Amino acid sequence: MNKTKNNSTLKNFNLDLLDLDLNEELIYAQPTFLRTASYKFEELKEETSKYFRRHPLIGYSFKRIFYGLLTLIISIAIVFFLVNFVTDDSSYLPDVSELGKMGIGTSGPKYDAYLQTRLELFGVNGSAIERLLRYFKNIIPFIPKKVLVDQKVLFPETLPSIEAGWINSAIENGLTYEGMVSIYGADLMSQITIIASYKTVWVNLGVVKASALGMPGSTEVTTLFASAIPYSFAIGSIAVIFSYLIGIPLGIEAAKRKGKTTDAAINGTSTFLLAVPSLVIVIAVYLTSILVFGHSAIFTSGSFWTRFWPVVALILLMAPTTIIMTRRYVVDEMTADYTKFAYAKGLGETKVFYIHIFRNAGVRILRELPLDLAITLFGASILTEKQWNIPGMSQLIIAGVNNRDSFVILAFITFASLVKIAASLVSDLFMVLMDPRVKLSGR
Repeated sequence: MNKTKNNSTLKNFNLDLLDLDLNEELIYAQPTFLRTASYKFEELKEETSKYFRRHPLIGYSFKRIFYGLLTLIISIAIVFFLVNFVTDDSSYLPDVSELGKMGIGTSGPKYDAYLQTRLELFGVNGSAIERLLRYFKNIIPFIPKKVLVDQKVLFPETLPSIEAGWINSAIENGLTYEGMVSIYGADLMSQITIIASYKTVWVNLGVVKASALGMPGSTEVTTLFASAIPYSFAIGSIAVIFSYLIGIPLGIEAAKRKGKTTDAAINGTSTFLLAVPSLVIVIAVYLTSILVFGHSAIFTSGSFWTRFWPVVALILLMAPTTIIMTRRYVVDEMTADYTKFAYAKGLGETKVFYIHIFRNAGVRILRELPLDLAITLFGASILTEKQWNIPGMSQLIIAGVNNRDSFVILAFITFASLVKIAASLVSDLFMVLMDPRVKLSGR
């Protein structure tokens, strides 16, 4: 009975007679901005994941760069807060004599106003968080920054000479017109005209803190680095190249004579030099060059031989590591299965060694070359440069630490870290170029 009734109802049911409105339902099916952005993000994430799976070495290098930059940001923040914690605001002021020349004194409203403008000049005004964010903005290369490089002043004839002297001294210390208005008042400053010149830079590492600062453009950290890097790079790169030219053959010879007298002599000497403190080696070479050979003690005033001995000191510091590293890699390849198979095929010792063993070991050895260059530029050469008074990077970082100059210290850390990251990337590319088993694409 019920079945018959249901069949009759279905036959009389007509969809055309129903008033259906699906617009309200379609509202929920329409994509919103957030839903579309979410879909795009998931799609990009999946495509990126597929790309890195197809190119594992690129993914590995990308991760190294990413984590290197993340570590750099954290290191900058930690050093920034530490240096600013132990640095007093008054350390950014000129000498007391300079303050007297500007008619400011050592206390009072003019002194407070001048201190504030001086902090603004160096970019260290505001809270610690504001200063840190400002520094990150200055080192990001995608945002242009304006830097004051020169100022000229036009005085009226009626202005007293003592007031003109104050203004001149303030101009020499890089103060802007707005800063001098807060110190000397609008009435006095309205009588003069200041013509300021600026330049646009993409990276601003700050200015050097000094007790008698001239124009900021002449004391930029980037300017000092540009004059110091050639010395450190020249000495460091020459030392690295010669340490490899000396260390690799000695390491190979020690590996070929493993367990014999030659191996013991080479490996023992290298281990001894590694155990001796670096400062002792540098001082020993320094005294030898002066007392035995009679060469100058100052790098810039000496002859070729004076410039030769710092390189010798660096080679003695670096060559032992290269020797031990080469010996280890060569011994590893000598005990590999493919080496035993090559000998079993009847290949000669020389052919097996230079075509198979050293070829594979050389890839691992030369991969360390870019990293050694970076380490020498910002690490091993500091003792040598200090001993021979070489105007390289060591002088800047030592002076920066002594003066508690946050910009010099942070610039040194930033630049050294970026060079280290770039060296790691070049090292990975070396592997691709030298080892046919390693490819940018494929596993």
